Amino acid sequence: MKVVEKSSKDRALSLVPFVVSVLYVPILVSHLPSPKPPPTLHFKFWHWYVIIVVVRRTKMRNTCQNKTVSGWSICRNVCVAVSLLLPCCIAFSYAEPVDQDKQAAGVAETREEPIMRWWGRPTRKVFTPPEGTHPTMYVRATFAPDHPLPGTIAFSTEAIDSYFPGTYTWLIDSDSVSPAKTYWKNRKTPRKPLAPGSSTPWLDITQALHYGYLEVMMVEARDTSGHNQLPEEQTPAFRLDFSRDGSTVIGSISNGGGRIACGMVSLAKGTVENDVQLTEADLRRARAAGQTPARKPRHFPIELWNAVSPTTMSPQAFTNELEVFRILGANDTGRETSEILDPEHQYEPTHLFRNPRGDFLACGPRGQLGCLCSPNYANITNALLQLKKECAGPLSRGKKLIVCIMDEPHYDLTMLTNCHSKVKNCRERFGRDFVFDPADPEGMLATIAYRDQMVVDYYKAVSDAARAIDTNLLITADFGISLVFGGNLSAPGTSVFRLADSQAIGIGQTEDWCNLQFTRQFSSYMCDVYRAATERNGMDFTMNSILLSPPEVVAKAYSEVGHGVKALSFFHYGPHWFRGDNKNRCAEIYPAIRGFCEATAVAEDWIVGAKVTQGDAALLFSESGDRLEIIPGKKRNWIERNPYGKDRMSISLLLNHCGVRTDILDETGIEKRLADYRVLFATDRCVRRETAHAIANWIKHGGILVKTANALTGDELGKPLPEGMFNKSEQIWEIDFSPWRDYVKPAKQVGECYSHRNFPQAPLEKTREIIKRSSIHRRIFTDCPLVESSLLEKADGYLAVLANWSANERRTVQVTLTGLRQVKHVQSACGAKVTWKQAKDQLIAEVEIGWGDYLIIH
Repeated sequence: MKVVEKSSKDRALSLVPFVVSVLYVPILVSHLPSPKPPPTLHFKFWHWYVIIVVVRRTKMRNTCQNKTVSGWSICRNVCVAVSLLLPCCIAFSYAEPVDQDKQAAGVAETREEPIMRWWGRPTRKVFTPPEGTHPTMYVRATFAPDHPLPGTIAFSTEAIDSYFPGTYTWLIDSDSVSPAKTYWKNRKTPRKPLAPGSSTPWLDITQALHYGYLEVMMVEARDTSGHNQLPEEQTPAFRLDFSRDGSTVIGSISNGGGRIACGMVSLAKGTVENDVQLTEADLRRARAAGQTPARKPRHFPIELWNAVSPTTMSPQAFTNELEVFRILGANDTGRETSEILDPEHQYEPTHLFRNPRGDFLACGPRGQLGCLCSPNYANITNALLQLKKECAGPLSRGKKLIVCIMDEPHYDLTMLTNCHSKVKNCRERFGRDFVFDPADPEGMLATIAYRDQMVVDYYKAVSDAARAIDTNLLITADFGISLVFGGNLSAPGTSVFRLADSQAIGIGQTEDWCNLQFTRQFSSYMCDVYRAATERNGMDFTMNSILLSPPEVVAKAYSEVGHGVKALSFFHYGPHWFRGDNKNRCAEIYPAIRGFCEATAVAEDWIVGAKVTQGDAALLFSESGDRLEIIPGKKRNWIERNPYGKDRMSISLLLNHCGVRTDILDETGIEKRLADYRVLFATDRCVRRETAHAIANWIKHGGILVKTANALTGDELGKPLPEGMFNKSEQIWEIDFSPWRDYVKPAKQVGECYSHRNFPQAPLEKTREIIKRSSIHRRIFTDCPLVESSLLEKADGYLAVLANWSANERRTVQVTLTGLRQVKHVQSACGAKVTWKQAKDQLIAEVEIGWGDYLIIH
């Protein structure tokens, strides 16, 4: 190890930004208006987050360079971070002056209008009580007398106004209430759990509810450690009473013996609503969208993924939510959630999803499935047998049981050092220890390969056990989130390509969680990647559609059907009092979902069994390149921006706006699949040498390669490819802009819809010129770049799927389709009037669409 030494000159220079900032703050303040009362300096959560990131990056960089981290280097970087944040803190304090008139009148400021967006989510101003009026709230917890074990009660509140919306948990003991983190840290403090049949005194929870104007609540019973480890049969029934003055009960939340109870407490309004009252409000919103049940699909699954369950809700609340589903046209029956945790490996949360009525429902027994290097085969088999027993009826009728082993897993490379057996296995299989040094790419890639293989082996062990029990048990995992967050599918673990090729999963599954990007239109790219990985193995893939604004919800749903999903789940429908992001308090969501369900029911016979028509061009997806962008030693390093992955997904969107549909080609077997395409787009810096030679040979036979700067310059080890292999020529073109930096990133939001943006025209025009020059044959396109079009094909016709990302609820669009047989009739699934004409093999149709539509072409 080396010790980093700094000279006195270096140390002095490193303090320059801090000194400059300290001098700058008084100047800034002097030029700002003087609010009354004077502002206070608030460090927001994200300010501390930036400081923590700076410290961690310093440690990581020195670790990767085999250097000891000095205290001075950390101190210096913290000083720089603080110097940059101080002006921001001052500015924020002045940016939100207190409404003096309201304060003088004694009115609490509880503004509901959206004022900013973070991760694309509207936020609201923090609840600020006027001076002299401090609303209070008290709680009294009671355990059922027939329960044999003592325990605690946890209630979770969601920060709907913070920069990082999240869930905060507080624990109730027999005589106190405290944040869960504080409770867990104070290990030496004697625990005072609630005894069976006992009640707490009235406890003040104003602080818990006041922070960030929290009002969402989920309550659950826990063991004496404060963790959620109680078996279901040992979970007590409990009740929480709420009071404004510590004596008069204004409302209660209780469970019926299940683990969880749901309700909502508002400190500002002084109200308490139980699950029956909350579901009645949901039912009113649903009925406002339509009094009679919507026509729902019979075979194409559309679900409202939420926490509806007879074990966590009262019977009436459960009945109300099922009626909501019926009115909206979703063909599921609710969900339950449970998770299996290996206490020794907390980075491996494991979910089992079951499907008792042919839809996707979450449940599962508790147990330990083992870590990656040593699966517990007995427990895996027992867990699957238990699920088969619970779902015996549906499985006997041919229904599928989806078992999701992991939700958004992140197997960063540092986890390999946590298990001695992993170190031993790596040495036995590769003849060397783990390497986390970018200067040794061969060692790094061997380490990554070992990590990936462990993941595949673990999932395959579960798949093999499932197939031995019942062929209708399908194993899956959700690995897709890093596709758009970091542009890197390989960073958090192995990819869906490897899992599908190894038969380690039986169905693909991911979420269109694109919040950290500038538009949700990237969901089509996620679908294309998953379809590429699964269809060659005869698999289907499904999508969890995240609820956002109504235009985006519907546009995403149509887009995803057009790109080949075989089931849709509106992931965060709610209920809104259940912790987590959701939108079912938004009344406009209900008619949006209902309209999509009804249109899908009309077009269902054309969707089920249809195939996405071959793309107009191909887009290269290099896992070799992604691997070289992984930052060793960086936990959750998928957040690090992979510029080549960003360009890859951005050029997919750019071509989409030009009416060009792209098929994803990964490196496996690319030499055979390239023959089906005339044009290949490439953004990845590195590929396998055999892949590079296959592309070069394809070019010799007439293929056209369009690549971004620095693409296809290195092999899988980062070493340069043979000089001149991909130089500019008549068949090798290099675009002179970055699709990410010059097209997607500068796009400006228009109106309230996050995805409705004005994209720069220069890259769009240059791409259109490339399309024209390369004679790309477009099968379907529209006259509006923000109306996405895709094409499904069956033996008796086509289905044109339109997704309107322009946020205009009604607009007339012209759709052009080429290469069609003789058309007899064109029908809108939404019932809109369609005018069309056909000349030779080209069909031009004009239709007024909402946020999306299906055009059925007979």
